[in-house]
Amino acid sequence: MRTIIFLLTSLLLCGSWPALAELNKSDEARARLLINALGCKGCHQLEGDGGSLAPALDQVGKRLSKEEIVRHLAAHASTRESGFMPSYQTTDRDELRNLSEFLHSLR
Repeated sequence: MRTIIFLLTSLLLCGSWPALAELNKSDEARARLLINALGCKGCHQLEGDGGSLAPALDQVGKRLSKEEIVRHLAAHASTRESGFMPSYQTTDRDELRNLSEFLHSLR
């Protein structure tokens, strides 16, 4: 048991699991609620649940930097962005920040 605790602590401290250290459980829960409320899973899959019209959100943190995710979501919060994703004009900036941090944690 001590070995397992030591290994887990070592992984967290050395940064092998930085996403777990950065995102607390309440932030993760809020982000998951947002993903459902905003209809993300209508097109994207997350953990095997959702649509297949757009790339899966699993491991999006490996594909995009946090800044790229923020820019992508922010672009849809303006009226200038066109495309298939819905507008996030009415979504609170803190919610978009929380969502981008959660998405970046998916590695």
